[in-house]
Order: sequence, then structure tokens, then C-alpha cells
Amino acid sequence: MEREDMIQAVNQKFREISTETIMFHQAVADVLGLYITDHKGLDLIYRYGPMPAGRLAELTGLTTGAVTGVVDRLEKAGYVRRVNDPKDRRITMIEPTRNKKLERKLEVIFTPVSIRMHKLLSSYSDNELAFLIDVLTKSLEQSHEELMKLRRMHNSSIQNA
Repeated sequence: MEREDMIQAVNQKFREISTETIMFHQAVADVLGLYITDHKGLDLIYRYGPMPAGRLAELTGLTTGAVTGVVDRLEKAGYVRRVNDPKDRRITMIEPTRNKKLERKLEVIFTPVSIRMHKLLSSYSDNELAFLIDVLTKSLEQSHEELMKLRRMHNSSIQNA
């Protein structure tokens, strides 16, 4: 296979992974009774810990108004709560709640995935894993830049309408 064909094949695999990932997380959101943006917002809150809604907006590229809707739905479902920031009571923090039912659902879904990925990744050498980390890190950076660019364009078109 020629170099340009290999580059195209890798690009195609990234597209396939993207589609499969979106469809998987939509199914997770369905199981949780959430919209996919709510599910991924919750993931960010669990991953990074309590944060102001503005930070969640930055991470997702959603407007603060859209994030308010996400937080409202997550709070209603019992997955997060709003609390005052102990350092600055003017700031409201969004924090995950202890929710055993949610934790059990997530464990049932993600434990087998984690086990399968660990088994797959364990078959690669340290150098191959370092290469994968490098490619994925750079790919994520580029993807996030494109996300932010699209959000800015979209938000600008809404304001100019």
C-alpha cells in the first residue's frame, strides 16, 4: 500500500471510530435516560470534578444557556447538584452526586469495555503504545480546535440572524 493510500486508510478508520463512539455513547445515554450531551457533560464533571457551569461550557463548546439545560436535566435525574463555591459564594459549582443506581449502570456498561481495551492494548509494545498516545493526543487537540471553531461559527450565525 502506498503512503497516500495508508494516510487515507487511517483517516477512514478515524471516521469509523468516531461514528462507532458516537453511536455507543448515544446508546449509553439511552440506557441512562439522558440526552447524549447530558451524558458527556456528566462524564466531564466526573472526570474533572466539581466545576462552574461556565467551565462546562468551555469544555463542551456549548453556550452557557445550553449548559444550564444540561445541568437542569442532570440535577433533576439526581446525577449532579448545584452548590456554592466555598472560596467564592457568588460562584455556583456543579458537582456529581453519589448515585448507586447510576454507578451500577455505568459499571455494567464500562467494565467489559475497559477489560477488552486493556487486553487489546496489552498486546502492543511500549514504543507502539507511546506512538498511539502521541497520535491520539494530537488528534484530540485538533478535534477540539475544530469543535471550538464550529461552535464559534454557529454561535456567531445565531447572533447575526
